[in-house]
Amino acid sequence: MLESLYLEAIKKKDSIQKEIEDFEQSDFDIDKFWNFTDIQESNDNFKTAAGDGSYSSRKFLAFNLYAVGAVSYIYNRNNGLDSIEKVDFNIAEHQKNFTDKLRNKMNLFEIDNAVKCFNDYGIDYYMIDGSVYGDLFRIFPYEEKLKDIYTSKLECMYNLLKFDKGLMAISKTSTTNEYFHSNIPDMSIFQRFNKLKGYSNPIYKKVKDEFTYDFPIMDNYFKSLEFTVFYLRLEDYKNVLKVELPYRANKKEIEKVVSIIKRESIEGYPYLLKKAHNEVVIHNKNILELAEIVGLYEKSGREMLN
Repeated sequence: MLESLYLEAIKKKDSIQKEIEDFEQSDFDIDKFWNFTDIQESNDNFKTAAGDGSYSSRKFLAFNLYAVGAVSYIYNRNNGLDSIEKVDFNIAEHQKNFTDKLRNKMNLFEIDNAVKCFNDYGIDYYMIDGSVYGDLFRIFPYEEKLKDIYTSKLECMYNLLKFDKGLMAISKTSTTNEYFHSNIPDMSIFQRFNKLKGYSNPIYKKVKDEFTYDFPIMDNYFKSLEFTVFYLRLEDYKNVLKVELPYRANKKEIEKVVSIIKRESIEGYPYLLKKAHNEVVIHNKNILELAEIVGLYEKSGREMLN
């Protein structure tokens, strides 16, 4: 099969390169949306935290082995760095939506850590890896038998969103196209056709305009939410980030958020988020090591291919 793929690649080389050239020569009006500005670090006295989560699993013949974890790092200039963790390691029967359940458990751990950072550590701002809006969207459509799982998630999100003005969701990737309405994602366009620091004009997204389903609990509350979304480059030639705020932020509020993220970043990316991601990721080799620790050597089925 590989030989056939190599031949297919040779056959399509010119057409693929032509498509790439067409993209690189596209004319997008970046100036229409981008605020070219020298981003200054905030001088305010505040305490920040950031967190991330991870999960992994291995399928054995009789069951699934899984590991889930989340970590948050808390920092202020007086007390230095602190952290909190939440983990689970166990076996589970084979079942439909197993991966979705693991992802949901990870999200719950992440949210619990974030709420604890506000309540127990008195932080002012918390940086989330990913998208709160996206987490709401991924609930639908849900199966009735999974209602309890998503109800628990919504209850946790409600507790977290009480701290809306202190939340910043930051993404390294995005496929949305709400600025240029192109087949190419907005982030790719901002990344490719502009190399200078600054931030985009905001887009405001009302949950009630996007969701046709009813939330299983607190439907009126979640439908009343509004999000502010914009793209950000902290330093010239560094990567573009997508920032999401769970409230309608004006220009002054956006500039304040940008200055906070700038102060907490190294090489154009928030340091605490990067540290959390690097520390929490659970690789396949880690699952194998955990399996050995508890004495699991049962065949997974893959050995038959060797």
